[in-house]
Amino acid sequence: MPVYERGYRHWENSGKKAAPAWWAIARRGIAEPIKSRRLLFLLVIAWVPAIVKGGILYFTFKMGELSRLLGGDWTDVTSAGFHAFLMWQAPFVLIILAIIGANLITKDREDNGLALYFSRPLGLKDYVAGKGAIIMTYYFAVTLFPLYALCIFGYLVTNGATGMEMLIEIPLRGTLYCMLAGTSYALVLLAISSLSTRTAFSVMWWVLLVAGTDALAEIIALFDARLAIMSFPGQFLNGGTLIFGADPNLEGVAPAVSLGMVILYGAAGWLILRRRIRPVEVVS
Repeated sequence: MPVYERGYRHWENSGKKAAPAWWAIARRGIAEPIKSRRLLFLLVIAWVPAIVKGGILYFTFKMGELSRLLGGDWTDVTSAGFHAFLMWQAPFVLIILAIIGANLITKDREDNGLALYFSRPLGLKDYVAGKGAIIMTYYFAVTLFPLYALCIFGYLVTNGATGMEMLIEIPLRGTLYCMLAGTSYALVLLAISSLSTRTAFSVMWWVLLVAGTDALAEIIALFDARLAIMSFPGQFLNGGTLIFGADPNLEGVAPAVSLGMVILYGAAGWLILRRRIRPVEVVS
């Protein structure tokens, strides 16, 4: 545009720092699925266990010990009780992460979108961070955010729950666990997504990894309890008992070993991503 034409404006520095490159990817990826009514409905369903537990806590406060005996883990407001709540959310984690994350890299590979991404000032770490932030946001939506809500509600309606425990200790434990588990889940799911150019295959491999290994581990653990280590989701929950101070979930596997496996899963996912995703130079 010639400088004398009407409407031309000189560039002026706004003084605002540009948003990081990964945030541009994350912002779009987080906002886009919300437009789907089916996903919104599924997210509402994922909050049902939290609503049920909150209702039981309220009636326990009103009715006394009888409802506590009938409610079992649902009335437990200790850190172990909130770890049990995260166990109940496992099916929603499987389904929602499959919907959100299985096609994040698969679609880019199918549409040759990686060349477009890396033609900009964008590195591998920013690309993975942006895609991973999408997965972690929806993981938090069905795990950490309901846990926060339950902590606040539980503090308001239950007897014997201290503010230090319900408003500080348990939320911190939950944040540590969900950050660790969410990062590992995100790296593994992105690695699976990078291995194919078809979303159906990515979903299939994710379901086999989560549900398949869990079912297989339950069968072979009958012969040797230590073989329960083959359960992919089981290591997350068993490792979480170390953070929440709960009883171990897997009889033959120490929680510290499971926690190490969770870190190993994330490292393996990162190594696969480094091999499968490489910046592409676009030559004009």
